Amino acid sequence: MNYQNRKAAHHLPLKASVIAIAIAFSSSASAVFDEDLSEETLRLITPGSEITLGVGSVSGDNQRFGTYNGLHKQGYIGLGEFSIVRRDESTGTWFRSEARNLGIPQAEFRIEHERQGQWRYFAEFDQITRYTPYDVRSRLQGGGSHNLSYANTSGQQTVASNTLNDLHTERLGAKLGFTHLFNSELELRFLFQNQEKKGERLFGRGTGGAQEFLIEPIDSTTRQLDLLLNYTGERLQLSGGYYGSWYQNANSQLNVAGGDAALRTAAGPAIPFSVIALAPDNFAHQFHLTGGYQFTDRTRGTFKLSHTNAYQTDGFVGVPGPTSGANPAGGLNLSGRSDLGGRIETTLVNLGVSSRPNSDLSLLGNFRYEDRHDRTPVVRYITVTSTTSTTDGFNEPRSLKVISGKLEASYQLPAGFRATGGIDLEQKEHSMAGVRVVGYRDRTDEVSYRAELSKALADELSGSLSFIHSNRDGSDYRNLQTWNATTGTFNSGTSYSNRLQPIYIGDRKRDKIRLLSDWSPVEPLTLQFGVESSRDNYGAGRDSLDIGPRQGSAQLYSIDAAWSINDAWRLNSWVSRSVTSMDQATGNSVATLWTSGIVNRVQMIGAGLRGKLTSRIDVGADLTVAHDRSTYNQGGAAASSPLPDITYDQTTFKLFGRYALSKDIKLRLDYIRDHRKTDDWTWNGTASSGPYVYTDGTVIFQNPNETVHFLGISVSYAFR
Repeated sequence: MNYQNRKAAHHLPLKASVIAIAIAFSSSASAVFDEDLSEETLRLITPGSEITLGVGSVSGDNQRFGTYNGLHKQGYIGLGEFSIVRRDESTGTWFRSEARNLGIPQAEFRIEHERQGQWRYFAEFDQITRYTPYDVRSRLQGGGSHNLSYANTSGQQTVASNTLNDLHTERLGAKLGFTHLFNSELELRFLFQNQEKKGERLFGRGTGGAQEFLIEPIDSTTRQLDLLLNYTGERLQLSGGYYGSWYQNANSQLNVAGGDAALRTAAGPAIPFSVIALAPDNFAHQFHLTGGYQFTDRTRGTFKLSHTNAYQTDGFVGVPGPTSGANPAGGLNLSGRSDLGGRIETTLVNLGVSSRPNSDLSLLGNFRYEDRHDRTPVVRYITVTSTTSTTDGFNEPRSLKVISGKLEASYQLPAGFRATGGIDLEQKEHSMAGVRVVGYRDRTDEVSYRAELSKALADELSGSLSFIHSNRDGSDYRNLQTWNATTGTFNSGTSYSNRLQPIYIGDRKRDKIRLLSDWSPVEPLTLQFGVESSRDNYGAGRDSLDIGPRQGSAQLYSIDAAWSINDAWRLNSWVSRSVTSMDQATGNSVATLWTSGIVNRVQMIGAGLRGKLTSRIDVGADLTVAHDRSTYNQGGAAASSPLPDITYDQTTFKLFGRYALSKDIKLRLDYIRDHRKTDDWTWNGTASSGPYVYTDGTVIFQNPNETVHFLGISVSYAFR
């Protein structure tokens, strides 16, 4: 599981090649100038390039500060970046190359060659490494591969002592692009992207009585291809082409040896969890055409058409027979298929028209139709023997059809006011087949009304006020049914609980208001104010228990300020506060009914300063302070043991200074202090409960109090 040696062997040649390619290309594109021009004039008209080299130091190991930036380990790192720009005056040809983060596993590189008005091609390489922001102590063996193992056991509550460090996922991306202009109207574009991911991520297996920690191996490749042909005429504009995507996973399954007997021998319908299927290979093809037509000087139409076929035909993994219990008649897979044969066909039509009949009135209309048709074969995969089963053994297709439209009008009123009104309509149709565990409806309808009033009150003050009201309802909920394997029919009536109203299809009324304002009381000072508030009302539940979502709300308040103190100093600051809440209830009887009023509050404040101490010294500082608190406000059956609050605090201070040794050489110093504090009991437990322990003894820990210092020094050289 040690990827450090592999990384070192991979990154150093790549970075050396990057620099070599950049230097080779830059030397081939030269500039030609009149020798009589002054040095200052040459500096202004000649494209500039810059190379920066330096070293940085991280004060200590950390979990969250370095999750994505590669600064998760104590020690020294190299700092390197460059930007090279060359122009050939005789041919109008440009060469550009740039790179960032060359000293850490977050490197980015781009090289581009262009002849203005004729062609352009480029290549990009980027690398992002994500480190898991937790410490893991586990008895798991084989992490990083698709073969894992535990000692055979029925559960060990004793905390494991083995520490698994540096669990991470590394993404290597590459892009190749080409553009060719045949003439002023016709253009061809090509883009190919390749992304490889390697590493591991947290995973697991379990049932209500046994939970075991696992590590999923990551070794996948995603490729994307875009081909575009663009036409730009006086009235007609068209853009059409092909888009394709291919995903390949080198690990089709996860094999787990040993572990809890309940998971190893018979989970689900006598099928063990010793083999777990991972993300299957898939691919998709899309043909699309987008365009616009200028009917008159005041009226324009637009359209978008596309058709996509997505496939998942990866072979099923081999599942061993259960070590106990009767093997289902005909084997574990009754379908007779060796793969899913998954296919989703999506058709999209989007039509729009905008018009301005006169100088005061603007009109807009839009129609959108999307049909995602699941054409995966529906067959029976498992045997059902129960007379009241919640599955009939068939896979369930998931088709979705969305039809939406929008009408909007905007009118210029006297005294500088402008009024805008609109209506949005959306209908969603869901496929319904087989047995479902959650209550469902096959159609939802939503209508939204929008109104806005805006005005530039004066040269220094402008603003807008808008209001949106939405109402969503739909068809009757389907009564849940159970399957009778003996008779081969659905049981009549409501055979089991059918009370839940899912949040994404439930009846809902939403009101949203927004106020925005820009104010410049004096010339160097600009203020921006924003207030947004929304409220969702889901009404009564589907029976007397009133379970599911009840009410939700969200508020956001923000102030931004920018102040140019003088020609040398600039100050900016901002403050924001957001409050999001959701009231809901769940349970299957009055005795077990419990409620939760989840509230999340986030306060943030930030400030930045930029200035010049002298003609040679530039300085800057940024401060960000954030406080996040989640409260659960439980009642009913959960009131006797409510969940405690979770808080998260972060303070980040950044400081830099830059000293010009000469016109072309600059020395820079950077300092960062990052402090994060949390009492998140979902990972570390509470003082009384202690951390959560898997039945295999695994503990996942998040550092509750983390402070990191970063200090970097670099020198940059500019040349032409």
